[in-house]
Amino acid sequence: MGAFVVLDRFGGTERFADLPGGADVRLVGRFTPQQVERLGELPEAEAVECDDTLFDVGVATARMQLEQVTVLTAVRNSGLQRAALVQGRAVQGEAEILAVDGRGLKLGERVTVTRAGRGVAGSVVGVVARPSGQPDAVALLPASAIARLDGRPGCGELAIQLKRRSQATAFQRAAKGVLGGDPVVTYDESLRGHV
Repeated sequence: MGAFVVLDRFGGTERFADLPGGADVRLVGRFTPQQVERLGELPEAEAVECDDTLFDVGVATARMQLEQVTVLTAVRNSGLQRAALVQGRAVQGEAEILAVDGRGLKLGERVTVTRAGRGVAGSVVGVVARPSGQPDAVALLPASAIARLDGRPGCGELAIQLKRRSQATAFQRAAKGVLGGDPVVTYDESLRGHV
């Protein structure tokens, strides 16, 4: 079971939690697309992706309307995914959505997602199993759609998969240079003894 940990972005401490999906490291703050790209180019990083969770979201189709639900970022890297694809395909564009199995949305359905007066529309292209860390989520949307719903550029959380566990400390040092400070890092429990 995943633990949701909110971190002070530049506190300089290390924490451990059972991170969802295959994430080895999680950072929380505000990250520009350029920072995400630069972190992904670090030699220690296998994958770096936005992995935001938004609450109090409205989801509407022609046949139903849900209020105050949870949506997640649909990550591209298979090693960081919180939920296995069970039907259809992964998202490939901003107007595509993954439905969580058993939550009411159906493959091929047109969906409008809203939050605080902002909205995105798209079609359900795939169905996933219930996501680890947020099993009550209703849908997964591309990072660009999540940013539009959030009303802020970039993303608030990053999920990182390392090439090797032994590189966790080196990644933290390199991330400090990219982010301009000493970030607080949450490591997955499985990295205890490697940091």
